[in-house]
Amino acid sequence: MKKKSITGIIVVALFIIGIIAALIVYKKVQTMPEKLQIEEEPETVILSADENPFGIEIKKINEDYDLTRNYYKNYDNTGLQKYIIPVIFTDKRTYIAEMRESGYCQYGYESKEEGLVAEITEQQRKNWLELTEKDIKRVIEQNKDEELYHFKISDDYKILYLDVSKEILNSQSTFTAKMSSLMTLTYDSEIYHVLNGTKNWSLQIIVTDMETGKELENIKFPDEDYNLSIETWDNL
Repeated sequence: MKKKSITGIIVVALFIIGIIAALIVYKKVQTMPEKLQIEEEPETVILSADENPFGIEIKKINEDYDLTRNYYKNYDNTGLQKYIIPVIFTDKRTYIAEMRESGYCQYGYESKEEGLVAEITEQQRKNWLELTEKDIKRVIEQNKDEELYHFKISDDYKILYLDVSKEILNSQSTFTAKMSSLMTLTYDSEIYHVLNGTKNWSLQIIVTDMETGKELENIKFPDEDYNLSIETWDNL
């Protein structure tokens, strides 16, 4: 009898342990979707490496993402060089996140008094300049065989030449590609001159008609806006 009683107690104990284990597993399974959701949120890609000027992949940015210098808990800019970025072609939250993740910038933040600020080491400045010049050459080379437009840029990156055909107005995809390249070259010129100490950067953009060689536009960006339309040719 004693042996049967002991066996019965063991069976009951194992049964209870099994129930407890099952409940623990069930609870973990129930909470798993919530944990996965929290872990997966930052992995949502909003910009791939070829969609931003730093060539890096940007994850989802939280709405309360701190754009100010307070983002850095142990801020110390000793020995760093400060540069103000006057013009960007994306929203500032995304751009600041790009600066911080890129490795080209020690501190990137928004200042009410100064605007967008980049604080960098001398080596980071050299690396950023190298990236910028490579990107200018890439865009020029990439567009050299286009039938409806092509770019040239002066050796000092102060003057951008654009030869364009009126036919580009009939091709939305080509027009969009041209505008994308124009913005990239404009931004690259800006960064090149800002990192070389230019205080009042501007880019002269000279647009000529590909067929006639006549000048369509001659502007100084950012003081003047680029605006190419059917009226541009009508006013020749």
